[in-house]
Amino acid sequence: MKKLFVFLLTTVLLASCGMMYHNAQDIMNDMRDAKHAQYVNVGSGLLGLGRLLSPTLSEASIGISSVQVLDLSKCNANVRDKYRKRIQNLYKDNSYEVIMANQNGYDTKTALVRRDGQYISEIVIANASDMTDAMVIINGHINAENLERILNDKNSVFNR
Repeated sequence: MKKLFVFLLTTVLLASCGMMYHNAQDIMNDMRDAKHAQYVNVGSGLLGLGRLLSPTLSEASIGISSVQVLDLSKCNANVRDKYRKRIQNLYKDNSYEVIMANQNGYDTKTALVRRDGQYISEIVIANASDMTDAMVIINGHINAENLERILNDKNSVFNR
């Protein structure tokens, strides 16, 4: 009986620690259901079709398996403030490497990567400002040489 109690207590402790852990995918999953949030997930099938139709897309998207985009610009202030706080907490997550962090008052632009050996498994690009609160998550098996090209391409979307 004592071993069972210790096992249950350990299980509850581990589960509660797991609930406190937040990464970019958790933010995306929580915020995409907010009222007026716009969410798009482009999977590998659609990306494959794009590679066939456009040679430039084919060259730039080597190694990308999916792209998720979340736009909270039309959401209320409470949702947007919650998003901003959670984005700032991503810096504390040791599984991400900060590539770009630009904070100017209320405006924040962030680029984080998660590495899997010499390849990049996840790129997170987040923007929080008066005009745009948006996040892009790019998943795949991406060569580090293509990282700058991908970041510059996605940042051009945020700088409109």
